[in-house]
Amino acid sequence: MSNSDYIPSSDRVFLTWVRNLIAYVIPRFAAWNIPSPQTVLSPLLTAFETAFEACQNPNRGKLDTQKKNGARKSLEKELRVYNKAYLLYNPLVSDEDRVAMGLPVYSSVRHPIQAPTTCPQLLPDTGTRRIIKVYYKDEESPHRGKPAGVKGIEVKWAKLASAPRDISELTNSAFDTNPPLDLTFEEHERGEKVFMCGRWEIQREGEKGPWGDIEEAIVP
Repeated sequence: MSNSDYIPSSDRVFLTWVRNLIAYVIPRFAAWNIPSPQTVLSPLLTAFETAFEACQNPNRGKLDTQKKNGARKSLEKELRVYNKAYLLYNPLVSDEDRVAMGLPVYSSVRHPIQAPTTCPQLLPDTGTRRIIKVYYKDEESPHRGKPAGVKGIEVKWAKLASAPRDISELTNSAFDTNPPLDLTFEEHERGEKVFMCGRWEIQREGEKGPWGDIEEAIVP
Protein backbone atom coordinates (compact mmCIF):
# COMPACT_ATOMS: atom_id res chain seq x y z
CA MET A 1 0.00 0.00 0.00
CA SER A 2 1.61 3.28 -1.07
CA ASN A 3 1.38 6.50 0.89
CA SER A 4 0.19 8.36 -2.19
CA ASP A 5 -3.00 6.33 -2.46
CA TYR A 6 -3.51 4.07 0.52
CA ILE A 7 -7.18 3.25 -0.14
CA PRO A 8 -7.67 -0.27 -1.59
CA SER A 9 -8.86 -0.39 -5.18
CA SER A 10 -10.87 -3.63 -4.89
CA ASP A 11 -14.43 -2.97 -3.69
CA ARG A 12 -14.43 -6.03 -1.44
CA VAL A 13 -11.06 -5.20 0.14
CA PHE A 14 -12.10 -1.55 0.42
CA LEU A 15 -15.27 -2.54 2.29
CA THR A 16 -13.32 -4.67 4.77
CA TRP A 17 -10.78 -1.89 5.25
CA VAL A 18 -13.43 0.77 5.95
CA ARG A 19 -15.26 -1.47 8.42
CA ASN A 20 -11.99 -2.11 10.27
CA LEU A 21 -11.10 1.58 10.38
CA ILE A 22 -14.49 2.66 11.73
CA ALA A 23 -14.57 -0.16 14.27
CA TYR A 24 -11.11 0.84 15.47
CA VAL A 25 -11.96 4.54 15.82
CA ILE A 26 -15.33 4.18 17.58
CA PRO A 27 -13.96 3.34 21.06
CA ARG A 28 -11.16 5.91 20.70
CA PHE A 29 -12.62 9.03 19.01
CA ALA A 30 -13.39 10.81 22.30
CA ALA A 31 -9.83 10.33 23.56
CA TRP A 32 -8.52 11.55 20.20
CA ASN A 33 -10.80 14.62 20.37
CA ILE A 34 -12.34 14.03 16.95
CA PRO A 35 -15.90 13.60 15.60
CA SER A 36 -17.42 10.15 15.84
CA PRO A 37 -17.13 8.12 12.61
CA GLN A 38 -20.64 6.84 13.31
CA THR A 39 -21.92 10.34 12.58
CA VAL A 40 -19.63 11.22 9.70
CA LEU A 41 -18.86 7.92 7.96
CA SER A 42 -21.30 5.18 9.00
CA PRO A 43 -24.30 6.42 6.94
CA LEU A 44 -22.13 6.47 3.80
CA LEU A 45 -20.73 3.03 4.66
CA THR A 46 -24.26 1.63 5.01
CA ALA A 47 -25.20 3.03 1.60
CA PHE A 48 -22.13 1.45 0.00
CA GLU A 49 -22.73 -1.90 1.75
CA THR A 50 -26.28 -2.01 0.41
CA ALA A 51 -25.20 -1.10 -3.12
CA PHE A 52 -22.29 -3.55 -3.01
CA GLU A 53 -24.54 -6.43 -1.93
CA ALA A 54 -26.99 -5.64 -4.75
CA CYS A 55 -24.12 -6.03 -7.21
CA GLN A 56 -23.41 -9.56 -5.96
CA ASN A 57 -26.72 -10.69 -7.52
CA PRO A 58 -26.04 -12.48 -10.84
CA ASN A 59 -29.05 -10.62 -12.28
CA ARG A 60 -27.67 -7.21 -11.42
CA GLY A 61 -28.13 -4.47 -13.94
CA LYS A 62 -26.19 -1.44 -15.10
CA LEU A 63 -28.09 0.77 -12.66
CA ASP A 64 -26.95 -1.42 -9.72
CA THR A 65 -23.33 -0.93 -10.74
CA GLN A 66 -23.80 2.82 -11.14
CA LYS A 67 -25.33 3.05 -7.66
CA LYS A 68 -22.47 1.04 -6.17
CA ASN A 69 -19.83 3.19 -7.86
CA GLY A 70 -21.58 6.38 -6.76
CA ALA A 71 -21.88 5.18 -3.17
CA ARG A 72 -18.21 4.23 -3.08
CA LYS A 73 -17.18 7.59 -4.52
CA SER A 74 -19.13 9.46 -1.83
CA LEU A 75 -17.71 7.30 0.97
CA GLU A 76 -14.16 7.47 -0.32
CA LYS A 77 -14.30 11.27 -0.67
CA GLU A 78 -15.48 11.72 2.93
CA LEU A 79 -12.93 9.18 4.17
CA ARG A 80 -10.04 11.10 2.66
CA VAL A 81 -11.23 14.32 4.30
CA TYR A 82 -11.82 12.62 7.66
CA ASN A 83 -8.50 10.81 7.64
CA LYS A 84 -6.48 13.90 6.74
CA ALA A 85 -8.30 16.07 9.24
CA TYR A 86 -8.38 13.72 12.21
CA LEU A 87 -6.19 10.60 11.84
CA LEU A 88 -3.12 11.03 9.65
CA TYR A 89 -1.55 13.96 11.53
CA ASN A 90 -3.34 13.92 14.88
CA PRO A 91 -0.62 13.80 17.58
CA LEU A 92 -3.00 11.81 19.82
CA VAL A 93 -3.06 8.99 17.23
CA SER A 94 0.05 6.80 17.40
CA ASP A 95 1.84 5.25 14.43
CA GLU A 96 0.78 1.86 15.83
CA ASP A 97 -2.84 3.03 15.64
CA ARG A 98 -2.37 4.09 12.02
CA VAL A 99 -0.89 0.73 11.08
CA ALA A 100 -3.81 -1.03 12.78
CA MET A 101 -6.25 1.10 10.76
CA GLY A 102 -4.42 0.47 7.49
CA LEU A 103 -3.29 4.09 7.19
CA PRO A 104 0.13 5.27 6.01
CA VAL A 105 2.71 6.41 8.55
CA TYR A 106 4.45 9.61 7.59
CA SER A 107 7.75 10.90 8.87
CA SER A 108 7.66 12.13 12.43
CA VAL A 109 9.81 15.09 11.43
CA ARG A 110 7.57 18.15 11.38
CA HIS A 111 8.27 21.72 10.45
CA PRO A 112 6.52 23.74 13.12
CA ILE A 113 3.51 25.65 11.89
CA GLN A 114 1.83 28.26 14.01
CA ALA A 115 -1.70 27.44 15.07
CA PRO A 116 -4.29 29.87 13.65
CA THR A 117 -4.85 32.94 15.82
CA THR A 118 -7.74 34.43 13.87
CA CYS A 119 -11.34 33.24 13.62
CA PRO A 120 -13.43 32.33 10.59
CA GLN A 121 -16.56 34.30 9.85
CA LEU A 122 -19.38 32.06 8.61
CA LEU A 123 -21.52 33.32 5.74
CA PRO A 124 -24.59 31.05 5.46
CA ASP A 125 -26.46 31.19 2.14
CA THR A 126 -30.12 30.08 2.25
CA GLY A 127 -30.93 30.54 -1.41
CA THR A 128 -31.34 26.80 -2.09
CA ARG A 129 -34.37 24.85 -0.83
CA ARG A 130 -33.52 22.59 2.15
CA ILE A 131 -29.78 23.40 1.93
CA ILE A 132 -27.77 25.91 3.92
CA LYS A 133 -24.58 26.62 1.98
CA VAL A 134 -21.95 27.75 4.47
CA TYR A 135 -19.33 30.02 2.94
CA TYR A 136 -16.59 31.41 5.13
CA LYS A 137 -13.74 33.89 5.29
CA ASP A 138 -11.12 34.98 7.75
CA GLU A 139 -12.15 37.75 10.11
CA GLU A 140 -9.19 39.83 8.91
CA SER A 141 -9.81 39.33 5.19
CA PRO A 142 -12.37 40.95 2.88
CA HIS A 143 -12.39 37.86 0.65
CA ARG A 144 -14.03 34.47 1.01
CA GLY A 145 -11.86 31.41 1.58
CA LYS A 146 -9.16 30.17 3.95
CA PRO A 147 -6.12 32.10 5.16
CA ALA A 148 -2.65 30.90 4.15
CA GLY A 149 -1.42 27.76 5.92
CA VAL A 150 -4.90 26.63 6.90
CA LYS A 151 -6.08 23.16 5.88
CA GLY A 152 -9.77 23.77 6.41
CA ILE A 153 -12.52 24.69 8.80
CA GLU A 154 -14.29 22.75 11.52
CA VAL A 155 -17.93 23.78 11.83
CA LYS A 156 -20.10 22.85 14.79
CA TRP A 157 -23.84 23.32 14.36
CA ALA A 158 -27.24 22.36 15.72
CA LYS A 159 -30.96 22.97 15.26
CA LEU A 160 -32.15 24.85 18.33
CA ALA A 161 -35.21 26.85 19.31
CA SER A 162 -33.04 29.72 20.61
CA ALA A 163 -29.44 30.83 20.55
CA PRO A 164 -27.10 28.52 22.52
CA ARG A 165 -25.37 29.74 25.64
CA ASP A 166 -22.26 27.73 24.85
CA ILE A 167 -20.60 26.07 21.85
CA SER A 168 -21.01 22.69 23.57
CA GLU A 169 -24.71 22.89 22.66
CA LEU A 170 -23.74 22.66 18.97
CA THR A 171 -23.67 18.87 18.84
CA ASN A 172 -23.07 18.29 15.11
CA SER A 173 -19.62 18.63 13.56
CA ALA A 174 -18.38 18.88 9.98
CA PHE A 175 -15.03 19.59 8.33
CA ASP A 176 -14.61 21.39 5.02
CA THR A 177 -11.66 22.36 2.83
CA ASN A 178 -13.43 23.82 -0.18
CA PRO A 179 -16.39 26.17 0.37
CA PRO A 180 -19.28 26.01 0.51
CA LEU A 181 -20.01 23.42 3.17
CA ASP A 182 -23.51 22.11 2.44
CA LEU A 183 -25.83 21.36 5.35
CA THR A 184 -28.78 19.42 3.93
CA PHE A 185 -32.15 19.04 5.66
CA GLU A 186 -35.48 17.28 5.21
CA GLU A 187 -38.65 18.99 4.00
CA HIS A 188 -40.23 18.95 7.47
CA GLU A 189 -37.21 20.83 8.88
CA ARG A 190 -37.79 23.91 6.75
CA GLY A 191 -38.22 27.04 8.85
CA GLU A 192 -36.22 25.71 11.80
CA LYS A 193 -33.32 27.70 13.26
CA VAL A 194 -29.77 26.48 12.79
CA PHE A 195 -26.88 27.87 14.84
CA MET A 196 -23.27 27.35 13.81
CA CYS A 197 -19.71 28.48 14.46
CA GLY A 198 -16.29 27.52 13.11
CA ARG A 199 -12.57 27.45 13.74
CA TRP A 200 -9.57 27.08 11.44
CA GLU A 201 -7.33 24.00 11.36
CA ILE A 202 -3.78 24.04 10.00
CA GLN A 203 -2.43 21.76 7.30
CA ARG A 204 -0.48 19.01 9.08
CA GLU A 205 -0.49 18.95 12.86
CA GLY A 206 -4.24 19.33 13.18
CA GLU A 207 -3.88 22.31 15.51
CA LYS A 208 -6.99 24.45 15.73
CA GLY A 209 -7.57 28.14 16.17
CA PRO A 210 -10.13 29.91 18.34
CA TRP A 211 -13.87 29.57 17.73
CA GLY A 212 -15.57 32.37 15.83
CA ASP A 213 -18.94 33.94 16.53
CA ILE A 214 -22.09 31.82 16.52
CA GLU A 215 -24.20 32.55 13.45
CA GLU A 216 -27.88 31.85 12.88
CA ALA A 217 -29.68 30.72 9.73
CA ILE A 218 -33.17 29.45 8.90
CA VAL A 219 -33.56 26.21 6.94
CA PRO A 220 -34.93 27.39 3.56
